[in-house]
Amino acid sequence: MLLLAVGACSKNNDSSTNASISTDDAATIMANSMSSGSGGMASASADVTLNAQVTFSANPGCGGTKTYSFSRQNPQGSSVTYSYAFNYTYTLNCVNNVPDNVSSTATSTGSFDGPNLSSTDTGTSTFAVGGFAQSSTAYTLSGEYKRTGSFTQKTGNMNKGNSSVDITVSSLTMPKTGGTIASGNASFTLNGTSNNGSFSFNGVITFTGNNQANLVINGTAYVVNLLTGNAARS
Repeated sequence: MLLLAVGACSKNNDSSTNASISTDDAATIMANSMSSGSGGMASASADVTLNAQVTFSANPGCGGTKTYSFSRQNPQGSSVTYSYAFNYTYTLNCVNNVPDNVSSTATSTGSFDGPNLSSTDTGTSTFAVGGFAQSSTAYTLSGEYKRTGSFTQKTGNMNKGNSSVDITVSSLTMPKTGGTIASGNASFTLNGTSNNGSFSFNGVITFTGNNQANLVINGTAYVVNLLTGNAARS
């Protein structure tokens, strides 16, 4: 985790005309907050499901918790460099004293530097993970992912500033054999300030599989590559 709204493609009709950053700039910030190549929500979702399964299998008892801490860096030769440290806490939840699902809370700190944007961030997430029955082929996730930090844009208007991203996810599916988002929907808000003043955006995300998502931000539609963080008008 919606129908894809078709927004105006002309910058003359851009609903962010009076904002301190353009809709295209906002889409770049959102795409990097989502992509696995910048340590965003896509990689956090993969981590959450993997460790939730470990917790469920370990069966710490109803209400029992497991904690995990680790760091992640970009692969050698990547066009994007990033380094993040994560701390997760997982709780096994039961229904009628039978293990049913796992809830997680997490914090992260780090930075990334890509072709379009560099940023230093802190993040938090809360997710509920289901789909642990042996007959289930995919995990399901719902919850919230937040990311706050400072950014420097390398394209467009070359803005610098601070941003706060809040993504609310519903019915995200993660195949047990793949580790990438297959489908789901989300809504989001993006707020912050740049060297030109304050900005505020909102919209929806539709995850379409194959490491892609459709992003509609203030009425303008984009296709996001969840590996690279690239956002292109559709």
